[in-house]
Amino acid sequence: MALTHEGLPATQPDHSAPLSRTTKLILLGLLGLGLLILVAVLWFTIAQPVQVLPRIRALPSFVLQDQYALPLHESDLRGRMVLINFTYTGCTDACAAQREALVTLRETLRADGRLGRELIFLTISFDPERDSSMVLQTYAAQLGAERNSWRFATGDPAELKALIGGELGIYYGLPDATGRIEHEQQLLLIDGNGQLRARYDGQGIKQERLLRDLGMIREELGSSGLMRQIYEASHLFLCYPPD
Repeated sequence: MALTHEGLPATQPDHSAPLSRTTKLILLGLLGLGLLILVAVLWFTIAQPVQVLPRIRALPSFVLQDQYALPLHESDLRGRMVLINFTYTGCTDACAAQREALVTLRETLRADGRLGRELIFLTISFDPERDSSMVLQTYAAQLGAERNSWRFATGDPAELKALIGGELGIYYGLPDATGRIEHEQQLLLIDGNGQLRARYDGQGIKQERLLRDLGMIREELGSSGLMRQIYEASHLFLCYPPD
């Protein structure tokens, strides 16, 4: 301990001076802001005021050939939602439920004025040996499909396998002696930005859920300003609807 020349302890600087009023207000403000953010995050996570469909992945690049023997790129599908199914024209009874559900959904969307404007259908055949452009054109006519709202396409066998079985994870086998092909029946919903947003069981299509999901994507992609930020926060906090 340092002493003065009189032998008394030397006075040490006082480092415990009280905080100024301004500093206290700043610290209280920061604490209050932190608590407010924490409460907002907890509320958003639990209440989920806005729900979104997940952005599963971008639709991979591909080049197919449509029912008019014209090239079809994944970029040609941008700007509108796309509902994609995978089948082959020789699939009869096993695919009947899926076909009927798609036709029913098409008529609902047509009545609402959304067919072709908001959403289009794309049927991809994984049997290019039998499903030529002419065969696909005939198949489309049987379903009453219009070119501007329902495309049919196929492609090179190896490229189809890489796209459907590899990139998109949908199983299909080789044709048996009768031409039958074992395959998964799935539908994929792609948004107007080329993002895969939902997968559906092609054998048990629930039109109510599909229409709900179309509406959710329409509202999200049509948002701007503050609502756009809220939608992004909904993705961040995984505010997904129940299946």
